Amino acid sequence: MSDVSSLLRHRLQIFDLGFVRLAYLKNDSYLTTAQIFTRVGSSVEKTGEYGIAHILEHMFFKGSSKRPGGTSIPRAANDIGANMNAYTTYDHTAYYITVLNDSFEEGFDILSDMFRNPLFPEEEFRKELNPILSEFRERDDDPDDFINERAMERYYGAGYHPIIGTEQSILAATTVDMHAFKKRYYGAGNVLIVIVGGVEEDRMMKAVQQHFSDLPKALAPEFQRLQATSADMELTRSGIQEAYFNLYYPALPQEHPKRHHEDLMNFILGGSDSSLLFERIREELGLSCYGIYSMISRNEPFNNLNISCGIDPLEIGILETEIQRIIMKICDERIEEHHLKRARASIRTALASRSETSKGMASMIALPVLRGETEDPLQKALRELEEVTIEDIREAAQRTFSGPRLRAVLLPDAIDSDDEEED
Repeated sequence: MSDVSSLLRHRLQIFDLGFVRLAYLKNDSYLTTAQIFTRVGSSVEKTGEYGIAHILEHMFFKGSSKRPGGTSIPRAANDIGANMNAYTTYDHTAYYITVLNDSFEEGFDILSDMFRNPLFPEEEFRKELNPILSEFRERDDDPDDFINERAMERYYGAGYHPIIGTEQSILAATTVDMHAFKKRYYGAGNVLIVIVGGVEEDRMMKAVQQHFSDLPKALAPEFQRLQATSADMELTRSGIQEAYFNLYYPALPQEHPKRHHEDLMNFILGGSDSSLLFERIREELGLSCYGIYSMISRNEPFNNLNISCGIDPLEIGILETEIQRIIMKICDERIEEHHLKRARASIRTALASRSETSKGMASMIALPVLRGETEDPLQKALRELEEVTIEDIREAAQRTFSGPRLRAVLLPDAIDSDDEEED
């Protein structure tokens, strides 16, 4: 682990201030990233308010008591050269700003003000629904997103809905809904602030206490664990030429002590262009797919491993046979040592790459701490990766691939003979 020892030279501090939890890491950067996380996302939305967490994310940028007006917050950030953005997931939302150290207080004031004191003006709300609907249509138009959402709905049943909601729920949303959702969840007990960069601890702590010491208590979210059900689905769509092939299996939750076993197994299976899947499907057999990969998604309500590939529809049968053969191999046989060494080296490099920036380091720290981790997540990950054995890889594969499987395929509509070009 000596090649990544530099990742451990900075000490993460985790504070419970009562009104918020705070994770702080001082490094040598000229920049500081401040992130505000709320442990709530789309999965806690009630029927009739689907998509409200995502709409709320948009509307936080549309004016505050200190900076009214739809363009005031982005302009204030741009005035100090800051980079500012946000995102919404199934189980959390994040708002962040990256600034020069000299501008930290002003940048944190902008971020805190929009989070604490949004106005949600009705006229801005009605305008903002249009780009949100555009985002919805873009996702629905994209074949990958389309088949993934249909697959999740089938795999997890009625308990699942897309982060962005539906067209009907977006159009039905109101500013009253947003104020109620924010009041319900965006408060003490659910908020984590992560600050990584060159700003000194006393400046950082003073700013956090100034803006958050009076944060009101919020309702704790209740996450319902969704149960996966085996299924097989094939859909067709016009206007596409590739087939989109997906397999889904259950994965371990974030807090599981053997999560890193599964992470390494997944990397060996399909995490790179040297993986078992990629080398067999793309390089050895030369099937007509640009790439084939597997990835793990972990959220409070559900966790899954997804194998995905775009391919010539006529080659799906060969593809499936080979995928199942490789899954059986990784379950039944001891993989060669070089696979494990390569996976460890690649993951260490990925961690090192993300740690090169304050923003990247903050993102690695945030989610484990948000979900209750009290140890430095990076140190813990590096230590546990080194402890994984070849037998652990096989056990992880057996556990994962014995669970309920969903097969989801999106096929092009058949070409009608009358539409073919005549000679």
